[in-house]
Amino acid sequence: MDNSQEIRIRIYKATNNLDACKRFAQGHADVLKSYNIKKVTSSNTTWFDDSDVYIIMVENPSGDEIYGGARFHLKNNNFLLPIEEALGELDPKIFTLVSKHENYKTGEMCGMWNMREMSGTGLSVLLMRVGVAKAAIFLADNLKLDSIFTLCAPWTVQMVKNVGFKAEKSLGNNGGFIYPTPDLIASVYVANDIKNLTTAQPIERENIFDLRKNPVQKKTENGPKGLIEVEYNLMMPHEDSIEI
Repeated sequence: MDNSQEIRIRIYKATNNLDACKRFAQGHADVLKSYNIKKVTSSNTTWFDDSDVYIIMVENPSGDEIYGGARFHLKNNNFLLPIEEALGELDPKIFTLVSKHENYKTGEMCGMWNMREMSGTGLSVLLMRVGVAKAAIFLADNLKLDSIFTLCAPWTVQMVKNVGFKAEKSLGNNGGFIYPTPDLIASVYVANDIKNLTTAQPIERENIFDLRKNPVQKKTENGPKGLIEVEYNLMMPHEDSIEI
C-alpha cells in the first residue's frame, strides 16, 4: 500500500463480475499460501456461479490493485454455505441451524483476508462493518434476513462480537471446532439482530448505522497504524432506486 493510505471499498455481485471473482480468489489463495494454510472451504471457487454471493473488495483508489476483501453468501437451495461445507461432517447440526424453517433466511460472512503488509491496519474491522451494514441495506431490509453466521479464528472473535455477533454454542465443543488445521480452533458466531444490533459496541453500532444511512461516502478512519482515507460505495447499479 502506498504512503497516501487511501483505499476504496466496493460491493460486487459475483455472477455479474467474473474479473472481481478471479482477483478476489487469487488474492485470498496467495494469503492462505503465505500462512501455509491449504484446506479452507471458503477458498474454493464454486461461489463464482452463485447468484447470491456478494464480494466486498478493498482496492487502491484507481481499482487496479486489491488489498483484501470478504464475501457475503445468502443461503439458497442450490449451494451450501461455506460454513456448512466446513463443519457438516464434524457436526451435522449445522445444516438444521441454517435451515430452521421454510421461511428462515440467513447468510454468512466468510473468506475475509488482507495482504500481509496490511496486517494491523484495522482493515478487517472495516470489512466486518461493511458486511453487517450491507446485510441491512440490501438483504435485511428487502429480503428480511434473519441472521448472519461467521466462522472465527481466535484473533477475530472480539472483532465480530464488537459488531453484534454472539457465540453459537450448540455446535461442536461449545461452539468450537479444530479447523482448518490441527493447531487452530474456529468458533461459530451468529448475529440474530441485524436491524437493531443491540449487542454491538456503541461505537461500532454508530459506524455501521452511518454506513447504512450513507452507503456512498468518503470518510477518514482511525486505524491502529494511523489514518486511512476510505471511499465507500456499498451500492450496486441495480440498487440505485432502493429506499434505505
